Amino acid sequence: MSKPLARIGQRFTSQFIDGLVPLAVGVVFYFIANAFGLSNEWIFVGWFLYILFATACREVKVWKRITKICVVHVDSELPCTYWQSFVRNFTMVLGVIDAAFIAGKQRRRLGSLIAGTKVIQL
Repeated sequence: MSKPLARIGQRFTSQFIDGLVPLAVGVVFYFIANAFGLSNEWIFVGWFLYILFATACREVKVWKRITKICVVHVDSELPCTYWQSFVRNFTMVLGVIDAAFIAGKQRRRLGSLIAGTKVIQL
């Protein structure tokens, strides 16, 4: 039996936090780069490292547990794979465009559509 899709409020709360974390990582890397006289490209390196880290930790994101949602494969409802998680995280760079898809009938953001995932309630 298919579990219910996550509510829009749950999705936006989680998406908001998903957006704040890489921003904070970028700010930290900005200050580190400036402190060591490194170029601003290190900000991108920090963001990319976060994406890789977030992908590796796809099942332990605290805010997903707080909002009681889980990312699963759209058909099998098995936890999303590393690759699906990477695709979902990478598309966050599209910001509002990516997030706006949550309001659609399927409640799947653009990253979820591309990765073949959906977000369900726990």
